[in-house]
This record gives sequence, structure tokens and C-alpha cells, in this order.
Amino acid sequence: MARHSTWKTLKAKRLQGEEVQEHPEYTQAVRDLALGDRLRDIRIGRNLTQAEVARKAGITQPTLSRIELGGGVPTLDMLDRIGRAMGAPAGRSTRP
Repeated sequence: MARHSTWKTLKAKRLQGEEVQEHPEYTQAVRDLALGDRLRDIRIGRNLTQAEVARKAGITQPTLSRIELGGGVPTLDMLDRIGRAMGAPAGRSTRP
């Protein structure tokens, strides 16, 4: 419960316009979620299922799901395999 009240306090301070020092874990969580969102957007944009991408990348579908939801961070090798499985290697930009 202590963590929950910490996050509520942080949120309240931010809403009041106070400058707050965000916890490093929060910053990392935002990055993890952004990565997962980006991977999911690419996958859906290419009409691929999680199962298809996972199979091609050599990982399990639950692992890919966890990454897309921000609950797991892939290694660079795994990220490259996921990108290649979707036809979007990690070494190049996929943004228009």
C-alpha cells in the first residue's frame, strides 16, 4: 500500500503544478510501456497476430504479450528477432 500512496502523492503534486522528482522506476515503466505500444502498433499495422510474430521470433506468445503490455523488456537480440519477424528490423526507423 505504501507504493500506491506514493504514486497518489506524486500525481496530486503534478496536478497542482508542483515540480516533482519522478522515481527512476516510474521513468523506466514509461519507457517499457512506450516500447510495448510501438511494437503492438507495428504488429497490428502489418496485420500480424502475436502468435505469428512469436513463432517467427522464436519466443512464446505470452512473452510477446507481456512485452507489448510493458511488463517485460526484451534483450537487444530478442528485440531484433521480433522486429525481423514483423518485417521491421530494429536497426532502422519504421516511422513514416
